[in-house]
Amino acid sequence: VQTYAGEVRSRIEQPLAFRIPGKIAERLVDAGAVVRPGQILARLDPVDAGLAAEAAEAQRRLADADLRRYRELREQNFVSQAAVDTRQTAFDAAAAQAGLARNQSAYTVLRAEQPGVVGQALAEVGQVVAAGQPVFRIARLDTPEVAIAIPEGRLAEVRRAAAVEVALWAEPERRYRGRLREVAAVADPASRTYAARVAIDDADAR
Repeated sequence: VQTYAGEVRSRIEQPLAFRIPGKIAERLVDAGAVVRPGQILARLDPVDAGLAAEAAEAQRRLADADLRRYRELREQNFVSQAAVDTRQTAFDAAAAQAGLARNQSAYTVLRAEQPGVVGQALAEVGQVVAAGQPVFRIARLDTPEVAIAIPEGRLAEVRRAAAVEVALWAEPERRYRGRLREVAAVADPASRTYAARVAIDDADAR
């Protein structure tokens, strides 16, 4: 019987990041917190995004007024249709930019997209983060498995194992049915071990 120490992990771990850069103004959860879909996890300082949205909306209003004026002039044959078309294009671009700025203003709030537990909190209040930089790592609670490392010389024997059991150090008398779900294709160059995942078929709240 071979025994390996491992770490209980989730098969599905999702990094969460803001879609725009900014300074973190508020972090509402810490590592270990259980979250639900839609729950607010953190906020960026909204000032810059708000100012950008206001500036873009001002440009949209200006382009709209300019377009209306040229349409009136066109009705009186004071300007060409090409001039009106140019103002229409400018208005469309300004409207699109205003919509984008409004969306980015909403992106200052980071919400959970799935139920799970916060495995890692990767940023602190006051930290400036880039767009796409992970702030949290959320692990699903319904897909637990055990991450282990298999020595190179034992790999073939482990692959042939007919049964796998999982025991917790805190409660060694309780055994769970497991199965070797995944083995890395190449060994870790430093440890010469193969990363493997053992799925827990009858996992409970422990």
